[in-house]
Amino acid sequence: MKGQGITDLQVDSFFISKDLPGKAYTSATVTYNFASSGGNPQREFLGFILEREGSGWRIERTAGYTKDEQQAAKFLAGGK
Repeated sequence: MKGQGITDLQVDSFFISKDLPGKAYTSATVTYNFASSGGNPQREFLGFILEREGSGWRIERTAGYTKDEQQAAKFLAGGK
């Protein structure tokens, strides 16, 4: 991640669905070491569908960003 200029990474949510064992949703805010046109640090809001791998998780695919548990459940079910 250092090679991408990331200065901060905050996990905003983590949700495991009872209906889809082995799957989870997480969202994060990434701050980069360069500024937007307004002079503020550039931020990106990301969402991911995760899949259980051994005792950890791996990214299966990207998804929309949310902190809402109901919307995360929709993303896990394949919705938008």
